[in-house]
Amino acid sequence: MMIPPDVETLLYHAFPAAAPGPAAPTSGGFSHPSFYILIDGRCAVVKAARAPEKRADLRNEARAIAGLRGSGLPTPELLGLAEGDGLTLEAQRALPGASGVALFGGPAAALREAYIALGQLLAAVHRTSAPAGLPILAERAAAAVAALAGLCLPAALERELAAALAHPAWRAGPPRLVHGDAGLHNILWAGRITGLLDWEWAAAGGPLFDLAWLRWTMRWRGVDPALWEALLAAYGGAPPGLDAGALRALALGQIAMILGRVRHDPAASAEWLRRLRWTAGPPWERAAGTTRHR
Repeated sequence: MMIPPDVETLLYHAFPAAAPGPAAPTSGGFSHPSFYILIDGRCAVVKAARAPEKRADLRNEARAIAGLRGSGLPTPELLGLAEGDGLTLEAQRALPGASGVALFGGPAAALREAYIALGQLLAAVHRTSAPAGLPILAERAAAAVAALAGLCLPAALERELAAALAHPAWRAGPPRLVHGDAGLHNILWAGRITGLLDWEWAAAGGPLFDLAWLRWTMRWRGVDPALWEALLAAYGGAPPGLDAGALRALALGQIAMILGRVRHDPAASAEWLRRLRWTAGPPWERAAGTTRHR
């Protein structure tokens, strides 16, 4: 891929050791345009953001992974954050392993092993104090309520999201480190977890949030419910308050926050509205079947 001219200018100004020439694109979801490039002769991942919300996310990730250096968690090494006119770049050292998404459709034993490892890793994340400067999850939820009117949602969905964001689960438990988007889509796997990626939504808050969002991603993908039970056992058991009401409220609130972040991107907005309608429909936590969504 060819790097956009403004990204290229800022990249080589901020990271003079970056190798010139075409870059290799990464694969992923809706978060940020990103690519692989050599910096100091070693593979690095560079993320770019232009929308104000996305630029704030990159700053938050840089703060999180810099603060977690030496924690023992498998986080990338931050190489630097660069700011330009309407543009933010973040560079991280690339980690080994393949995306955990590749495990879907593969051997069932490997998928189970990965979910068990993820449960153990999340327990370690939640035993870790949040680095200074990360947002408070309950305050993020309050800001999402204030932003609902600007999303132009149907009135019934707006009311549903407002009720979800007011749920007591947002303030449950002592504040700990929260990843914000935990799931196999954000791990690297090589027979073990070699990296926990994408800390853009990291915060200080209750661990129920990560577990609820992880449960939502598993239901969305139609993962066997037995793997959720295996993950919870590896985590150390279901914490107090992890019930169907909390799961639903936290998942809906997360989608409200995502809709706020992607409101400048019509394709991403349409996709997350589709996911919102599914989540707000019949209780997904108790729904039967293994329909796989994309």
